[in-house]
Amino acid sequence: MKTILISACMMAVLWTQAQTHRFIYDVQYRKDSAQHLMTKENYHLDISDKDIRYYPRDFYVGDSLVAHNLPIAKNQKFNTSTVISHRPGSDAYHYYDVLENVVLKHASKSSQDWKLTGEKKNIKNLSVQKATTRWGGRNWTAWFAPDIPFQEGPYKFHGLPGLIVELYDDKENYRFELVKNQKLSKPYVNQYIDYMIAKGVAVNDQQYKEAKLTYYDSPVNYLRNSSGGTQTKEEFYLNDGTLVGANNAREVNARLREAIRQYNNPVELDQAVHYPE
Repeated sequence: MKTILISACMMAVLWTQAQTHRFIYDVQYRKDSAQHLMTKENYHLDISDKDIRYYPRDFYVGDSLVAHNLPIAKNQKFNTSTVISHRPGSDAYHYYDVLENVVLKHASKSSQDWKLTGEKKNIKNLSVQKATTRWGGRNWTAWFAPDIPFQEGPYKFHGLPGLIVELYDDKENYRFELVKNQKLSKPYVNQYIDYMIAKGVAVNDQQYKEAKLTYYDSPVNYLRNSSGGTQTKEEFYLNDGTLVGANNAREVNARLREAIRQYNNPVELDQAVHYPE
């Protein structure tokens, strides 16, 4: 396990100097709640005075390759599935759900009713305190660091008097662990994320679920009809580089439907879309 890079004694000074603070989390989760297999990925939490964004590290990797004119390996698959943003001090969130070449912008009010405990411990070189909550259909335990004066955490978790360093649910479906932080000397610009945000189509709760069900009914048709003129209707690419055409449309359609049905274990379990067999 990597160590957190900034020592506790320097935190109070450093937090007030940077324009953007980046916190990187190891996220382990079960895509399929019926299986024991865990997926592990890194996510970034970028905090500035005007905006907070939470996104898979692959957005950062892809943007860096493009910025330095480096090729993307043919077998490299990126997780560019979601971006979450909100304003500091606000519980209004925008969740950008990337369905290949379609981006759904889903707004929500999200906050947790935390119960602070007197239990404390050290994680790496940080003194942390325990808090619990019932949220999103799951029971959560969080360990937050009062010495890091951001009331933020991974995903939509926030509102504690310090940054969330460790977070997990009682069924061991999700575990978030802070592994690194960075001070950025200037605002971070990511063209991939900016593109997704600009492309987002605003939907309410009902429209969001209807769009997800329509996508599941026939992913290939949904994507073909939503290409926006950037690709031919006969052929188009998935984000993993797969070229979809008449010769493999049925196979791709079945594969995407199976993945949607199987990997349906979101952080907010009570918001899971129920797909027909």
